[in-house]
Amino acid sequence: MNKTDKDTLDAAKRMLQGKIDINEVSMMLNIPVEKLKPIKDEVDEQVRKVYGNLDSYDFSEPVLFENFDDLGNDEDLESEEDEIY
Repeated sequence: MNKTDKDTLDAAKRMLQGKIDINEVSMMLNIPVEKLKPIKDEVDEQVRKVYGNLDSYDFSEPVLFENFDDLGNDEDLESEEDEIY
């Protein structure tokens, strides 16, 4: 394998790590999908080792928070002082 082929495969690996579809990588870099599948499997295995079953897209979703103030108190719940006996 010459340096150009190695550089092309390295670029394909980086693209697959960036969640670009394998068919698009194949089309852009003119590499057969069959040659990219082992690289994709390697990238997927690395992601599983680092993040478990979480996908990187799971971290990009908006997170909903309850109505807590800066001290961690929930404004929707009555405090013990407000309770009527």
